[in-house]
Amino acid sequence: MTSDLKYINKSLEKSFKILEILSKSIFPLKAAAISRKASMSRTTTFRLLFVLTQLGYIHKNNSSNTYTMGHKAFQFGETSDYLQSISETSREILEEVSNQTNLITYLAMLEGSQIVHSDKISHVNSDASHRSFRMRMDAHCCALGKVMLAYRPENEVSSIYKSYNFFPHTTNTIQNLTDLKKQLLQVRTQGYSLNHGEAYENTYGIGVAILDKDKRSFAGISLSGSRNIMNPKNTIDYVKLLQSASIKISKLIVDN
Repeated sequence: MTSDLKYINKSLEKSFKILEILSKSIFPLKAAAISRKASMSRTTTFRLLFVLTQLGYIHKNNSSNTYTMGHKAFQFGETSDYLQSISETSREILEEVSNQTNLITYLAMLEGSQIVHSDKISHVNSDASHRSFRMRMDAHCCALGKVMLAYRPENEVSSIYKSYNFFPHTTNTIQNLTDLKKQLLQVRTQGYSLNHGEAYENTYGIGVAILDKDKRSFAGISLSGSRNIMNPKNTIDYVKLLQSASIKISKLIVDN
């Protein structure tokens, strides 16, 4: 019987090894670290990183020379282990935010052109105040998505939305990359993002990014409610509360 081992392609095997390493890290990695973790020569690692980057399965941040999973890789699944880990770490902090504001608090991560919610925390029902779930939403039409995109390199955003068809969820939804980039610049300048009924007509929100040591978003938190509940007079107070919570969560995760 002919062994199936003859069908194994070494380059393909090594490429998947690199993808596995990056998929298990929520923080960007330099080529040297990937080479070490994969037990590959730097020459081979650089060659495969280049190919995977060109194909869209890996993204390279040219300013820091680091690598993360690319937008195409997220078509195959979600980073559920990290979602669960961040959810558990953030639980008490997010419950405190929800209790102080009487608003629904969300936690999510960015996966390509979508966000994946990890938690929905509400003060209304104390028995179900913390509920893990996996709801996806287009990033361009919600506060959480826009604030996480704002703290990603511009070339990564361009890569994510290359050949992307912007779906107009409501009349307020951003409908092209030019307008999205303009708003992302504003979001990064002010440090938070707003959702004015862009995903659903009467749903408003405020989002703040959770950043790593390189000021790159790896998650985000938000407050959400109807237009009547989300009083604009309280926006700055809500932002300060979310930013404080974001810093606390970042310290718990990044420093460990």
